[in-house]
Amino acid sequence: MERYPSFSPDGNHVVFTWNGPKQDNPDIYVQQIGAGSPLRITNDPGNDYNPAWSPDGRWIAFLRSRSEAGISDLRLIPPLGGPERRVAEIRVRGGTWVTPPYMAWCPDSTCLVVTDSPGEGKPDALFVIALETGEKRQLTRPLPPVQADTNPAVSPDGRWLAFRRTTNLFNGELHLLPLGPGLNRAGESRMLTPAKLDAKHPTWMPGSDEILFAASGGLQRLAITGQNTPAQLPFVGEDGWMPVVSRPQPGRPARLAYVRIFSDYNLWRVQTSAPGAPASSPPRRFISSTRDDWHAEFSPDARRVAFTSNRAGTGTGGVWLADADGSNTVQLASMGAFATGYPRWSPDGQQIVFHSNPEGQGEVYVIPAAGGMPRNLTAHPASDSFPCFSRDGKWIYFTSSRSGPRRTWRMPATGGEAVQVASHVAFAPTESPDGAYIYYVETFDKPSPLWRLPVSGGEPAKVLEGVFFANYVLLEKGIYYIDKPSGQGGVHYLDNPTGETRLQYFDFATRRSTTVAQNLGNVGALTATSDGRTLLYSRDDASIDDLMLVENFR
Repeated sequence: MERYPSFSPDGNHVVFTWNGPKQDNPDIYVQQIGAGSPLRITNDPGNDYNPAWSPDGRWIAFLRSRSEAGISDLRLIPPLGGPERRVAEIRVRGGTWVTPPYMAWCPDSTCLVVTDSPGEGKPDALFVIALETGEKRQLTRPLPPVQADTNPAVSPDGRWLAFRRTTNLFNGELHLLPLGPGLNRAGESRMLTPAKLDAKHPTWMPGSDEILFAASGGLQRLAITGQNTPAQLPFVGEDGWMPVVSRPQPGRPARLAYVRIFSDYNLWRVQTSAPGAPASSPPRRFISSTRDDWHAEFSPDARRVAFTSNRAGTGTGGVWLADADGSNTVQLASMGAFATGYPRWSPDGQQIVFHSNPEGQGEVYVIPAAGGMPRNLTAHPASDSFPCFSRDGKWIYFTSSRSGPRRTWRMPATGGEAVQVASHVAFAPTESPDGAYIYYVETFDKPSPLWRLPVSGGEPAKVLEGVFFANYVLLEKGIYYIDKPSGQGGVHYLDNPTGETRLQYFDFATRRSTTVAQNLGNVGALTATSDGRTLLYSRDDASIDDLMLVENFR
């Protein structure tokens, strides 16, 4: 995991985050280009990330996650290492999946622009933090339903701030804010890229007239003046994100560095003799390709499997079907969108509901399992996601931002008016086998409690702790779930994928959990047959997460 590159002022060194030769802890490293091994400059058990080299070359600023969820320290350290200085505490309330904290230097090196929370119930915004005093001044003021402003990038001439405005769980827009003296706003921001493109990680070209950013599986370039459209970088930038450009030096053009990130998720199978019994053999690969296969679910008769994959080669996700033994894979729906996923069967096995975002916001779709055209059931400007059928097939539950960042809603399975089920913060709702309760987790990006809410009304009750990445499956007599006991509560799972993951079973009768299988790897998307004897989960079997360098970049 090599991420968050930032050039030194002369362009001869890059500071970055790396989880180390043992892949055990994210720290800050400095690499001289073309010579030697990287120098480790932090050595803390916390998650150190987003290093940024000051324009005057004196400091490297970085963020260190604390154990409390969403809270990080903004710190400074000399470029060769040494005593650290804590500048401020920052907090994000939208969850680190929605709002990963980011920061950028002011051109005169006296301040930083950082993602922080303006208060409970308000979207995370961008603040200017003075280096000497730690004083914060709010720079952007997003309003709901916007979820956060993040990814700040100040132009070299100090006249512009480019940033990402996260509009929903899956998408964001790039905006441009004019700046005046003292890094004060000098007008209203305007949108540079639409939510459908889901652009992120803007960075400036040296002339302050163009930005680079990550979108559509690569790096794109856009002039900020005039009516321009983004253009893909030719020859370089495939699977790229987090681009940075150095200042040109006498006799040498600028350099481009970026992270090339590529993953290969496959579906794995666990077999047990009975629900909760120890696995009868080690997990085995079930469905695989050279791209991502995830979000599997067995049909009610356990004869077929629906799953999500981008194996078609377009870089975007689609819904696929396979036989129960993993053979005869066929594409059911191609949405042309990156956030296609979470297919769930109707109780009669005739339909599959899933979420996707072809127009820039999450929507709930349904498609006949025998084939046909997907039908949009929501068509709402809010973000709607994580759908599932009720046990009688009459309703579809889903997560929506219609009345807040994350709430549970339901609508008729045939489509129609949606109503809010409860006001509690919730992700990934599922109705219990007897139809009496709705189960849900609180968040998607770190271990979360699992709650249950009576369908007939009432207050929620906590069932268990530590469900990882919304991985739980309800059975008649218990719950399968994945936990990560060594994970840190304040660390985004993408920034710290190391640590043991276990398949657990919570028995309703004994109110205790037992371990079914362990050392599962970097895991997501758990499912099981109704008899609880066969389980599938997705696992990251191979990751490329390298820093790339482009010389003579113009």
